Amino acid sequence: MKIKKFRGKTILEALNQVKKAFGEDAVILSSEKVKTEEGDFFEITAAIEETEILVPSAVKEEKKSHNLTKSLDEELKNDLREIKELLKEVLNPQLKDATYLKYLEKGIPAFIAKDMVEKNMDLPMYIATKIKEKGVVPHSKYQVFIGEGGVGKTTNIFKIAVWYKYKYEAKVLVLSLDTYKIGGAFQTKRLAELLEIDFDIVDIEDFKEIAQSLSKYDYILVDTPGINKKFSILDLEELSQALSFLRFQWVVKATEHFEFGLRLWEKIEKLPVEGIFLTFTDKIKNSLPIIWLLESNLPPLTFISNGERVPEDLVKAEEEILIKLFLRGFE
Repeated sequence: MKIKKFRGKTILEALNQVKKAFGEDAVILSSEKVKTEEGDFFEITAAIEETEILVPSAVKEEKKSHNLTKSLDEELKNDLREIKELLKEVLNPQLKDATYLKYLEKGIPAFIAKDMVEKNMDLPMYIATKIKEKGVVPHSKYQVFIGEGGVGKTTNIFKIAVWYKYKYEAKVLVLSLDTYKIGGAFQTKRLAELLEIDFDIVDIEDFKEIAQSLSKYDYILVDTPGINKKFSILDLEELSQALSFLRFQWVVKATEHFEFGLRLWEKIEKLPVEGIFLTFTDKIKNSLPIIWLLESNLPPLTFISNGERVPEDLVKAEEEILIKLFLRGFE
């Protein structure tokens, strides 16, 4: 089997190259969008069965050896034929449905586009179905916000604190476990004072000691440092084991690439993550690349942040709002 990569400015241009080089019998192995110094390209890996299979043999060989070579030749042909049929069966939705290619060009991740084609759903139907499947997240008393540095955890925790305080007249405490960000502690305390939200900074061991004694509060929102070598996923796992009643909110930046997000999810999925807080949605014009958040194994979205104002730029992730968000940029 001959395998080769083809590139084009559009997915159709790349497919035309496949057809020109390999003809109609080509099998598409994979497709992706790649970045190079010359710009963005669509790259397709295609394969075609060779017309002949060469089996090395000596010029003079015994009849028994000749029969063995002939048998091996037939066996290889059969194996290649089975592989080709299997690939066609697996990739058949991608090859036959032009909608799949359209979704890829729009920026929808390939695994989501393939799922829509296999389920024979258009984008609005797929989004609505997935949102309903995920259901509604409860407002847990203890919410620990986790994520990479720079995703907007601290600012958005105060948005939620104010939202709980004025919408439900709740008593809210914001606790920060970020004892590393010394320079930012003063600003955070000042923000808490302006918003009239109870706030304190404690290390992770002190939090384990006092967590169960905070009964006077309706909600305890816990800010954490960005996940790194100083504050690792192992620290979060130990915290979860020590305080089994904690529930986690994963803060995700809307501009983040889905591959990076899914790699991080593989590391934190064992934690009791009950929801996703999506930030920086005001920075994207096309929401189709973030449809990866509807992947079945991920928790539902809880809140959306569409700006830096506290608390105005906070939206609860309700069905109609999510549908409108995910269809942004779709024509």
